[in-house]
Amino acid sequence: MSLILVGLSHKNAPLGVRENLAVLSQAKVFERLREAGASEAVVLSTCNRYELYVCFNGVESKPPSWALNLLEKISGMSLSAHAYQRGGPGAVEHLFSVASGLDSLVVGETEILGQVKDAYEAAVAAKMTGKYSNVLFQRALYVGKKVRNDTGVAVGQTSTASVAVQLAETIFGSLRGSSVLILGAGSMAELTARHLQSHKVAELLISNRTFSRAAGLAGEMKAEAIAWQMFPEALKKVDIVVSSTGSEKPILTADMVRSALEARAGRSLFIIDIAMPRDVEEAAAELDHVYLYRLEDLESIVADNLKNRGGEVRLAQELVAAKAKEFCAWESTLGTGKEASLKHSEAV
Repeated sequence: MSLILVGLSHKNAPLGVRENLAVLSQAKVFERLREAGASEAVVLSTCNRYELYVCFNGVESKPPSWALNLLEKISGMSLSAHAYQRGGPGAVEHLFSVASGLDSLVVGETEILGQVKDAYEAAVAAKMTGKYSNVLFQRALYVGKKVRNDTGVAVGQTSTASVAVQLAETIFGSLRGSSVLILGAGSMAELTARHLQSHKVAELLISNRTFSRAAGLAGEMKAEAIAWQMFPEALKKVDIVVSSTGSEKPILTADMVRSALEARAGRSLFIIDIAMPRDVEEAAAELDHVYLYRLEDLESIVADNLKNRGGEVRLAQELVAAKAKEFCAWESTLGTGKEASLKHSEAV
């Protein structure tokens, strides 16, 4: 079995490039991989990364550049200047590191483990997995969970949502008197809402294209749900907007913001866009009294948080390396008639 990986992340790829990859049809990617001879494959697409894990069985091994070339053809973009490529043990260790939150913008973040699980389950549903990728990704989930249980890497602000709220608190000093509008009702929006509630904001509004989802989340958070078509009106009164939808195009335009500013009498509007692709039009940042923060703007807060967890990060990296070595030792016994066992000490 041959495993190769090609990926682009917040570390080396511009936001615009990652946005274009994020909107690719996963079904189309799987179809092209099948046509090209891939035996098994998983696509991991998050707000900060896009990765292809590809396996070949019973055919000549392919180099990671094979996957890069295919991804360039599918996306219609030149990606080599931004992509990282791994093969064999390097690809295994990278996946385990990703699942453990060690390769995230917010090191130790908790959302990535669920995203890896979702990516794997999507590949299973598309019939793109087999014995090797099944064991590989189940092992990655186990390792990610073990790193969180056995090290302190997840201590502190360890999610994009929590860091976004920390940024808002840095701006306002205290959020107790603030009015906040959340656009979106998915998992990231829910996490953000919970963090905001823990900071006792004065008013929390939630809007989503599907009103029932906004209402459901608002009910849990003791917040107010507003109809999607009404959120531009809410821009006139709130202090902070946090946007996290799954839209392929910006949902908050510069014109919407400009119109709201006319009624704000010079009051500043702080917008935190944690969506991928971006929810807020770039031109909105050029308006007076508007302060727009994006995913990359969270990096300075992340760096400060990371300083306090340096030792735990090293422990986590050592654990990941050891578990990757174990997996590769198991892999080397495949097809020999003396397949080694690979057991999890805890349930995934």
